[in-house]
Amino acid sequence: MKSAKLLLRLSPLLIPYLILFCGGVFLTVGQSLGFLTPLPYTGGTFEAYTQLFSDPHFLASFLFSLQVALASALLSVTAGTLLAYWVWKLPQRLQTAAIVYKIPLILPHIAVAFVVLIFWSRSGIVASLAHSLGLIDAMQEFPNLLYSGWGLGMILAYSLKGTPFAMLLIMALLLRFDSRQIQAAYMLGASRLQTFFRVVLPRIAPAMQTGFIILFLYSFGAFDIPYLLSESRPGMLSVNVYNLYFKRDLARRPEAMAMLTFMFCFAVLLIVAYSKIVNRLEDAERKI
Repeated sequence: MKSAKLLLRLSPLLIPYLILFCGGVFLTVGQSLGFLTPLPYTGGTFEAYTQLFSDPHFLASFLFSLQVALASALLSVTAGTLLAYWVWKLPQRLQTAAIVYKIPLILPHIAVAFVVLIFWSRSGIVASLAHSLGLIDAMQEFPNLLYSGWGLGMILAYSLKGTPFAMLLIMALLLRFDSRQIQAAYMLGASRLQTFFRVVLPRIAPAMQTGFIILFLYSFGAFDIPYLLSESRPGMLSVNVYNLYFKRDLARRPEAMAMLTFMFCFAVLLIVAYSKIVNRLEDAERKI
């Protein structure tokens, strides 16, 4: 009876979750296996996966997505950690003014992508300024930063959006940190770098780890920024899914769903592996 009452109370949350999320996952997996497709599917149950994993373009796209997600998450967490530590050491009146770092948090990702385009494209503000100063003779001489084949435009946009998010998580721990520990480390002869790495960094590591896994998974699977800033080949997986789903024949719908299923399973396995690694490290630290 208690379980039934609890489920009844949670039903306003559980029903939309079951219908929207679980229903969407069920439909995606089913169509990837050839069931519930808009057109009769004549292939085998796992034919979509076979075609997917045998396609060299898919492997290149997967590695490219990993590269962009890893670089942007690392850059965001590193910059967020250093900036949060710098803001935390400022006087209280300057910390209040430094709250402007939260402004990018309220901007949609698509707006951040347009900001990167406006500033760093060959016809953008930086290129125009370089031309006005005589550093380049024509806009074409400005480096093609956004579409260089390395995903630099996406990495820049994700970092611009992710750095304040990492700062927010890390600042929450730093505000509860006893600064007298830093003073004690200085009195014992520790340098600034030693104090940061041995005293401060272990305290803020949980926020850094959480921020990294969130930013990595979002960058890996997001669509908005790659739609504007991704190269056409190999392209991000999210853009390839969009093209397969909306711009290809309905007969290729299982391939799009197989790619979506793969991305979902990869994210789940990464979270599970991350949780186990963190738990083992924490257990080892307790034993020490």
